[in-house]
Amino acid sequence: MGQKHSKDRLLYQYVVNGDIGGIQFLSKQGASLEWKDKEGKTPLIVAANDGGHYGVAETLIELGANVNAYCKGSHGGTPLHYAAKEGLDRTVALLLAHGANAFVKNHENRTPLDVARKNGRNLVVREIEGRICYFSGYIREAFGPGFSDVSAPQMSSRLIWVVVVPRSLHKPPKRPELELVIYSTPQDAEPRKVVSLRSSKIKEPRFDQPSPALIIFNKKTKTRYKFSPVTYSDKQQLRRLYNACKGISQVKPASAQKNTEPSTQTEPPRNSWDYTLSSPTSWRSPAPMTPINNPWTHEPTRRTRDYTPQGASGSWSAPHLSPNRHNSGVAASETTVPSAPPITVTETRRGPTEVVSMSKCVVCWEATVEAASVPCGHVSCCLSCLQEIKDNHGVCPVCRAPIDRVMKLYGI
Repeated sequence: MGQKHSKDRLLYQYVVNGDIGGIQFLSKQGASLEWKDKEGKTPLIVAANDGGHYGVAETLIELGANVNAYCKGSHGGTPLHYAAKEGLDRTVALLLAHGANAFVKNHENRTPLDVARKNGRNLVVREIEGRICYFSGYIREAFGPGFSDVSAPQMSSRLIWVVVVPRSLHKPPKRPELELVIYSTPQDAEPRKVVSLRSSKIKEPRFDQPSPALIIFNKKTKTRYKFSPVTYSDKQQLRRLYNACKGISQVKPASAQKNTEPSTQTEPPRNSWDYTLSSPTSWRSPAPMTPINNPWTHEPTRRTRDYTPQGASGSWSAPHLSPNRHNSGVAASETTVPSAPPITVTETRRGPTEVVSMSKCVVCWEATVEAASVPCGHVSCCLSCLQEIKDNHGVCPVCRAPIDRVMKLYGI
């Protein structure tokens, strides 16, 4: 019994030291992967708490370690809680891909998503939300003096990032307990507002009207929210948001993704947030993919590349560049297919003489539209805003295709 205990302790020490070979050897000799130290941490919890132990965590999971092992205590939780607190987005993705429960609460009654938000871990927030959300994406929110009047033709609006996520694990036939989470930008970790949809009245947009709007009234706080499409001519994103608020997931399941996309991923695909790893990467030769219309996200499937984590075996395909990440390995030329028609410059809303100009930038909503995204060709922003998006390695505000360069437009 003492010898068995000694092996368990030694395997734990190999985890602390990052000795993958020693871990594999002792595991074959029968050493336990669930031995706990005096603080109640298992080997996997220790690995998940260290950014330099990604390969160790991957090895432990391959050997059968419990991804939902729980450590009691004031700062305890599952391996996912520890990785989320430290901002280890790769480790978070690894745990979620192998069945980690994102809804387990720690001693402070916080889920891993709550922990990531509290500690300002933007990438982890996007990773977890991307795995569990019913919807995520840009939308336009109405605010300002005319907001109290539903029929007001003129009111201010701003571009925001919204996510619809379940608060707990869904157990059919009960309806999921959903929350509408509002961020000022997708670079924010902490939400500006969290709206409980269970205690809200949701008014269906009039999609047959030229300018539909989704209105959500929170009965507890007596607060009304009004959302409209990012661009005047694109109603699909608003429809997806409405469906998600009603409990209809707008995210493609992993099984369907595998059937339609020829990818070498060993992780379940992410949702609508395009994510790039934060740690150093080693890129192989490009693996071109023919764009495929994706019926779940209403946007084209884009090219991916094979990526091998350092110290890990196997490979998985990392999605293309996201708005807030730097990726020097992405080639300047990408094959893209626009997911929305070009912006209409003017539209008549109320009568033959009342025309509302749609030539304002969809980002700042002040300057005139004067630049085009290349290669998708969408014209939606002023030169300053679009150049800033491109410099930050962002994507087109209309179709979210990568921007290779910005072209200034001149009128006659």
